[in-house]
Amino acid sequence: MQNSPQPLWTRDFTLHWATNFFMALGFYFLLPTTPVFAVKALGADNSQVGYIIGVFTLSAVAIRPFAGYALDSAGRKKIFLWAMGFFALLTFSYHLAVSLILLLFLRLLHGFAWGATTTGGGTIAADLLPPEKRGEGIGYFGLSMTLAMALGPMLGLWLMGADQYGRLFLSAGVLGVLAFFAACLVNHPRLPLTRHALSWGAFFENRVLSICIAIFFLTVVYGGIVSFISLYSDETGTGNGGLFFLVFAVAMSVTRPLAGKVMDRRGPGPVLAAGLLSLIAGFLVLWAGRDLTGFTAAAVLIGIGNGSTWPTLQTMVINLVEPQSRGVANSTFFSAIDLGIGFGSIALGWLAEATSIGTMYLASAVILLIPLAYLFLHVVKDYHSKVARGAA
Repeated sequence: MQNSPQPLWTRDFTLHWATNFFMALGFYFLLPTTPVFAVKALGADNSQVGYIIGVFTLSAVAIRPFAGYALDSAGRKKIFLWAMGFFALLTFSYHLAVSLILLLFLRLLHGFAWGATTTGGGTIAADLLPPEKRGEGIGYFGLSMTLAMALGPMLGLWLMGADQYGRLFLSAGVLGVLAFFAACLVNHPRLPLTRHALSWGAFFENRVLSICIAIFFLTVVYGGIVSFISLYSDETGTGNGGLFFLVFAVAMSVTRPLAGKVMDRRGPGPVLAAGLLSLIAGFLVLWAGRDLTGFTAAAVLIGIGNGSTWPTLQTMVINLVEPQSRGVANSTFFSAIDLGIGFGSIALGWLAEATSIGTMYLASAVILLIPLAYLFLHVVKDYHSKVARGAA
């Protein structure tokens, strides 16, 4: 008698999805508004605003390997709930930042909490999903972050208004508390704990490094989007960076679950090929199409490309390791994303300063040929080989 397929949207996966959405929505409330608070309320200048963004990213990167190790060795739920509670408390604490130094310290701690919760969130999602629907499920789980990315900045700016910082910070804190209580209700599957000696392998998963190199190059060009798309919209006269991110988020949201289904049924090759070609086309359109139509078309193509490639690569990472090693594998993957965005923001910024933002986006299309070649000459073949050995 054939076993009936396991459902994807179980009670626990739905609660975990809601946990991630509430947490991410509170985070995106603060992403565009904290620099405004620093400048208007604390008197920061533009260079100091850069530190506010940078210290958060660096602390998130620094904590991820330790968070992955703790998730595998001390247990998912305990580590995740501690990180979630710390995240909610810090979100409520922004009104205490009465000086720039205090705000920077708060951002440092908040980056630690963000790095731990996002590493734990992706790991727990993989634990809760049936293996035969893992690609589709990872796509849906990532949708919680994508929707928060689309709604959060707009709602955060509306809540802040002219100078309603208390209302903004209270709202973000309430979302953090909702995320914490939703996380408390999730029943986690029992998994064996790993007890690795402190070494490179305890913090970085070597089996997924080739995939992480590919995601690094994909997120390098994404760093050029998050840093310069608003400036580029002003330069080209389209004047609507917010529209780009809205269309981008919608295209990602539609693509993620569809790409996951194809990944589950046909493997990563077709999804990655279509996604990378869409990304390259998107950056070429962004460079060449300097009107609103081209701007919007580029947002659609880049959204489809990221919605196809990112969850597919994360599913590959999860499929290559045992359940009790998913924490370290996910931390390695997310660290590569953070480093790619950070490096891309800096390196592509230099290129834009030396040439133009349009030329930088043309160069981004060329840069994407590196992961395209690397994925199909090595990574996909290596992945199938490792999966086959694991099955054997």
